[in-house]
Amino acid sequence: MTLRVALVTHDYQLGGGVSAMTNFLYRVLRESGRFEPEIISLAHSASDSASVRLRSPATWRQGIQLVRGKCDGIPFVHFGAWFSELEFQRYRPRANLTEMLNGYDLVQFVVGAPPWMWAAARVQRPKFLWTATTTRPDRASRIQKARPLRRWWLWAMTPLAEQYERGALRIASEVFALSNYTLASVRAVLGNGSGILAACGVDTNSFHPAPTQPKKFILCVGRLDDPRKNIALLVEAYARLRRNVPNAPELWLVGPQPPPEAMRLIQKHGLTETVRLQGPRKPAELPRIYQSALCFVLSSDEEGLGIVLLEAMACGLPVVSTACGGSETAIEHDRTGFLVPVGDAKALSDAMGRLIASPSLCERLGQEARKVALERFSVGEAARVFLEKYEQALSAAQRFNRG
Repeated sequence: MTLRVALVTHDYQLGGGVSAMTNFLYRVLRESGRFEPEIISLAHSASDSASVRLRSPATWRQGIQLVRGKCDGIPFVHFGAWFSELEFQRYRPRANLTEMLNGYDLVQFVVGAPPWMWAAARVQRPKFLWTATTTRPDRASRIQKARPLRRWWLWAMTPLAEQYERGALRIASEVFALSNYTLASVRAVLGNGSGILAACGVDTNSFHPAPTQPKKFILCVGRLDDPRKNIALLVEAYARLRRNVPNAPELWLVGPQPPPEAMRLIQKHGLTETVRLQGPRKPAELPRIYQSALCFVLSSDEEGLGIVLLEAMACGLPVVSTACGGSETAIEHDRTGFLVPVGDAKALSDAMGRLIASPSLCERLGQEARKVALERFSVGEAARVFLEKYEQALSAAQRFNRG
């Protein structure tokens, strides 16, 4: 008998690491033959069209909407929230959502930060939480770089979100943490010994090295418009690199257009011909892009881990990353890449320069990166953690029901 699993996330169509993790679990569960997964998406923004909105009286009578859709061919159900302009309302239980979740055998939340799981506070099923980070570090860069009114609003909402976070962590049957960095934050709330490390798995058959591909450019992939990614720092570091190494490879940025500050720096440093904005790409296009790169660079202020790091490593790329939290779980300095201080443009530039100057170093680090990806972050290895915990919880629930 197959068991139904609800994979609950926030606005499934947003893309990024949380969506990648949701798709990973969806695939793993379907292929197990034991579980039947279904994706449920929760309202993520003040303007969510399925929500009752304070600024839209027309929505007051219709109530919270349930909308069915597909993303990349995968079906999902999207739930609105009451008064979605108020952030905390998106975390609160809804009667129709609770009723739906109680119809599953197991509920797995896949979220950027824990407060979302409070939406299942009244659900009487085994409930699991996977989180990339915790609330305060997740929004630190956004608070710092936001406009004054937005900054005040985020600052005011953070303590309230943290209250929901503490409650959410405590109702979870198990907390899966993306990285050691995330796990330490979880244990600061729940105590030592709680939580379990559970990284996203990478399809190492799709993401693999292609030795015959010419290595053409330096690469960064991700949600480039997210202030946490600090693309302005990467542009500054690349400008330094070009001054020191005039024939340095191009920098390819794959994802949404970077924030205005980064765009201004591209113009200021005369980099419009060497910084190539590639725009968002479909997942199926990414392996070939990684395979054509010389190295991968991440300039973030904070990361739960950075699934793009794992994809790059699986493709045999040496990685240069800021020591931004989760990256230390994947990257071993001077073995699979380089870790540099957060916010240090010179250190980032120097690390890229070392790789450009030494093809043998690139090859050695890239080979080790691929090895680590296979040993620790393959689909099979990453899936094992989840499947074992699910079986344990369901067996315990069956024993309880029989008793």
